[in-house]
Amino acid sequence: MKWLVTRGVSRAASRRYEDWLARLDIQCAVVHPGGRLPGTLNGYSALLLTGGGDVNPSLYGDRRGSDTGDIDDRRDQTELRLIGAFISERKPVFGICRGLQVLNVALRGRLIQHVPAWLEERGAREEHRKLGDQDSSHGLNLREGTRFADALAAIRDVNSAHHQALDPARLGNNLRVAALSPAGVIEAVEGTDATPALLGVQWHPERMPFDHPASSGLLRYMQELAARAGV
Repeated sequence: MKWLVTRGVSRAASRRYEDWLARLDIQCAVVHPGGRLPGTLNGYSALLLTGGGDVNPSLYGDRRGSDTGDIDDRRDQTELRLIGAFISERKPVFGICRGLQVLNVALRGRLIQHVPAWLEERGAREEHRKLGDQDSSHGLNLREGTRFADALAAIRDVNSAHHQALDPARLGNNLRVAALSPAGVIEAVEGTDATPALLGVQWHPERMPFDHPASSGLLRYMQELAARAGV
């Protein structure tokens, strides 16, 4: 099984994803922003979109907010093209953090540009950004009736290191919410029955202890989805 993986923000970040996949003997090929894309997807079982900077708000019809930064237009365009190609061939697409966000944008969804401000407007308090050099953490509420909840019922908490998230008022086409933080931030989505091979999470499983169900359990579930797709 070989997955196509988008490059992280640094070589060290990319290495963490590669090491995480290797725990289940999943091989990967890394594609760089603006780099040459594969001429064919034959031989690739899935696409994994990794974490990184903010998606350009112009892609979802929004103006850039003052807290939005680290935009890489080459990366946006590379990942959007890959998402389109994999979905067209009905191959699985998985997203982690920014990867979840760009998947939502590719499917005509919108993003919350700054989660702290969004929470403050609702009178809620919850930490989603790093605390110093450590990820923060919070509980996870699985949405009953989703395939995700059925498969990953053991997850009770996740790490967190982001300031943007999916806008629940404009979720991407053929996506549904699978998990939320206690304050209502979308933490996981899955494809509807029409697109069952789509999955994205807001947390960073590659930075968690592998024996945590939000890391090993998630990866095993992704592997199962890729095997089930069988394309």
